[in-house]
Amino acid sequence: MRVQRTGILLKPDNRRVLLRPFEPNTEARMHQIISRIMLLTDDEVQDLLNKILVDFEHRHRKYRAFLLVRYMQIRAHFKNCKGSLNENHKLLIGAYFSQEYAVESAALFNPSIVWHPDQSGIDVGSRRFILSMRATGEGHISSICFRTGIVDSENQIHLDESGRYVAAGM
Repeated sequence: MRVQRTGILLKPDNRRVLLRPFEPNTEARMHQIISRIMLLTDDEVQDLLNKILVDFEHRHRKYRAFLLVRYMQIRAHFKNCKGSLNENHKLLIGAYFSQEYAVESAALFNPSIVWHPDQSGIDVGSRRFILSMRATGEGHISSICFRTGIVDSENQIHLDESGRYVAAGM
């Protein structure tokens, strides 16, 4: 079998991030963070939340929904909290207990290709494929990532641009 390099380089992209929970090392640290947030005025909460939304919301689908879910996951730690919280407080608390994770920050390797089940809308003699790769991110945690592309009738490989968003598997 004759093998020929394609010139295609699969490079990790540290801009591709997903949201995941941030878990402080101790219960005491969690309470310290919550206590500090509870001392903020409504205006301070609004200012901080605005900055967070400007910096992060455009990088994630349903960012606010994620933050509210994250708040719901940790609200049991609010035993000594007096009064009800408005949505901005909940969003800010959710943000403080969330973090981004760059799934491709270290490396991409072990590519594997299978034919895509949808071959519609492409030129005769071409085939659409799904490319899976092992991605290594921060802390050397491995993930599987996917890309798509087409092998044309001249056996040239065309990779589709990677999507703007990264999502965790279910």
